[in-house]
Amino acid sequence: MPIPVFTVFSGRTYAPAYVERLQRMLARHLPEPHQLTVLCDAANQPAMASLGLPHRGLQERGLQGFCSKIQLFDPDLTGTEPFLYFDITLVVRSSLAPLLAFGAGSGAELVGVRDWNYPTLNSCLMRLKPGAATSRVWQAYLDGEDHGTPGPNQNFIHRVLRRHCPEALGFWPDGLVASYRGLRKLARRDPGAAKQARRAACVLKFHGRPRPHEVLRPWRHPTQTVLKNPDRPDLWGYLAGDITEHWLLS
Repeated sequence: MPIPVFTVFSGRTYAPAYVERLQRMLARHLPEPHQLTVLCDAANQPAMASLGLPHRGLQERGLQGFCSKIQLFDPDLTGTEPFLYFDITLVVRSSLAPLLAFGAGSGAELVGVRDWNYPTLNSCLMRLKPGAATSRVWQAYLDGEDHGTPGPNQNFIHRVLRRHCPEALGFWPDGLVASYRGLRKLARRDPGAAKQARRAACVLKFHGRPRPHEVLRPWRHPTQTVLKNPDRPDLWGYLAGDITEHWLLS
C-alpha cells in the first residue's frame, strides 16, 4: 500500500507551482511508493485540478495559513493510517530514507522537527500515526481549549500533547531537517560547519523570508537577501545551487 502523504495549500501567499515542485521532489527522493494528496481551500481547488493533483477540500473554519494544518488531525479528512506531512516551503535535497526508517521505528504518534529557535514543535515535516493522542489534539481544537496561542498553530499542537500525552510526541534526529536561515547565519561565521550541516540534511526548511524563488533572484528581493548580508555577496543567493537542482528543476 502506498504511503499516504499530505500537504496543505491555503491562501494566496504561494503559487501553485510550489505544490507541483514538492510533488516532483518527493517522486525523486521518497524511495517508497506513496500518494501525495493536497488539502486545499476552495479558492485553490481549481489550480490543483488543473495540475492533475489529488486533492481534498479543507473545511471552511476561518483558519488562516499555517493554522489550517490542524485539520491534519481530523481522521475524517486524513484517515486512520500512518501518514507523512510536508510543508510546501521545503526543499528536499537528498533521499528521505533516513526519515522513513526513523519514523517507522518510532513509537511516537507524532514525530516532527524540533524547532531551531524555540523549545517547541516545528510542524513543517511530520509523521502522524492516528490514535488517541492525535484525536486529543483535534478534540482540543473543537472544544476551543486555550493553550495560549494565536490559533491552532504548531505551538498549540505541542502544548496539547505535552499537557495530555507527552509520550506521544517525538522528534526527528537533529540535522536531518535544516533551517535555511540557520545555515546562512552559520555560513557567515563558519562556512565549513555550514557546509557540513547542509550535507547532513536531507531537507531544507524555508520559514518566513526569503522564499526559494527569492533566493534565485536576490536583486529582486533585496531586503531578505542582499541587505541581510550587504558585505557578503556570496550569501546573497546562498544555496541557490541546491534550490535550482532540487526545487526548480526537480
